[in-house]
Amino acid sequence: MTSRPASVPVRVMASEGLPGAWAGLLAACPDHSAGQDGRWLELAARHYRGAGLRVLLAEHDGAVVGGLAAVARRRHGLDRLESSVDGLPGGPLLVAGLPDAVRWSAFAALCGAYADLAGGRTALVIQTLDRPPALALADQLADRRWAASDFTASVVDCREGLEHVERRLWTNNRRNERNRGLKRGCVLATERDPAVVREWYPLYVASAASWAQAPLPAGLVTSLLREAPDRFLMTTCRRDGRLLGGHLCVRTAGQLLAWQSGVEAAALREVFVATLLYWQDAVTACAEGLEAVDYGGSVGRDTLADFKRRCGGRPQPRRVLVASSRLGRAARRGAGILRRLRGGGR
Repeated sequence: MTSRPASVPVRVMASEGLPGAWAGLLAACPDHSAGQDGRWLELAARHYRGAGLRVLLAEHDGAVVGGLAAVARRRHGLDRLESSVDGLPGGPLLVAGLPDAVRWSAFAALCGAYADLAGGRTALVIQTLDRPPALALADQLADRRWAASDFTASVVDCREGLEHVERRLWTNNRRNERNRGLKRGCVLATERDPAVVREWYPLYVASAASWAQAPLPAGLVTSLLREAPDRFLMTTCRRDGRLLGGHLCVRTAGQLLAWQSGVEAAALREVFVATLLYWQDAVTACAEGLEAVDYGGSVGRDTLADFKRRCGGRPQPRRVLVASSRLGRAARRGAGILRRLRGGGR
């Protein structure tokens, strides 16, 4: 581990709702992620039941140098703040080109002020970091309130174009599955019309249930496609006009993230719909000049990680940081006990 840069004075201010300075901060951070986008944050606060926003701004010498935005939600009677809602990376947002000392100080001050919000009924504050500069800064973070867990995402390098992805990164078996699916009448597309949500959402709810995940609100998905079509889109697979599956994708920091998936279970083996959707993700990223496709993480699922590897994915590090109040720590311990009991000793 390298030594931390010297610190400089940074002042952190908190607000509820997005302050006017947030738009300027985004403009000064051209590689900001979708989870830090003001439209996403406001739509999340609007559509999640009882949600709100908590925003931190960091100032140095009278200028805004960074910020951190989190969605506040109540779950099981306790509040949690998420700077990375439902897997969208977030965390501190720092102005590009800052001197090392200012960059480090702003990052540390924002993380410290964010951890301070854990207390009372605010059980957890959470952030997921995915960009190498943020991960490097997190390596220097000595705040013991943050518990870190690392995982890898499967990312396909698209910088050399679709032909390179197909010939050099995809394996023969995945190409063969794609070809068989297409020969069996499947049609792939990239859609931005919010009307697709009516077809996709029942498939998505069933898929989320199989993963024991709470689905996004339907109104949120519709609003994302309607109000932020430059960020959010759907890659789809149809046969005879009927939707067999789709990935809700996000353009974020120069990449396409396959964020949420809804597929017809029978189509997974019949026409290899998962393979077809991963292929359409790559087609879309290359067509739109993006540098990579992020297929997401595969925590504890080696077979899924291998599937993504055969679709060209290579592991890239991610880190989840969680700060807990006493109530939050007790709730997490209780949840762990319940999981073990339900597992029946397996």
